[in-house]
Amino acid sequence: MPPPSPLIPVALIPAHKHDLDAVQAAIAAGWPAVLPLLPALLEWVQDMNWPVATPLAPFLASIGAPLAPAVRQVLDGDDAIWKTNVILQLVMRSPALRDALAADLRRLAAHPSAGDRAEEVDQAALEALG
Repeated sequence: MPPPSPLIPVALIPAHKHDLDAVQAAIAAGWPAVLPLLPALLEWVQDMNWPVATPLAPFLASIGAPLAPAVRQVLDGDDAIWKTNVILQLVMRSPALRDALAADLRRLAAHPSAGDRAEEVDQAALEALG
């Protein structure tokens, strides 16, 4: 992960997978204070076994449609496990985010890569679409 810009309060970005204090600080700062942090915060839901992922996922989902551009970057990437986590843990918890990403979800459901198919991204996308 590249070093944060001097304008980003690093105390709101977890330094390690057990950094629950940073997650709580980010949650307390709330929206829109975390806007510049969204890509960095999304990195912490790559693995839902990380302790920081559990409280971070519902907070990120609560942001709704404004989270769509950052989530779209994940969905356009190559990390199928991260895609599945983002769909199941964020998109499915937020109707506004799901609506904002409907075209992306349809694309993933209809035309998954081999890696996406192996990690069931297509199935998660179908489930999110309802």
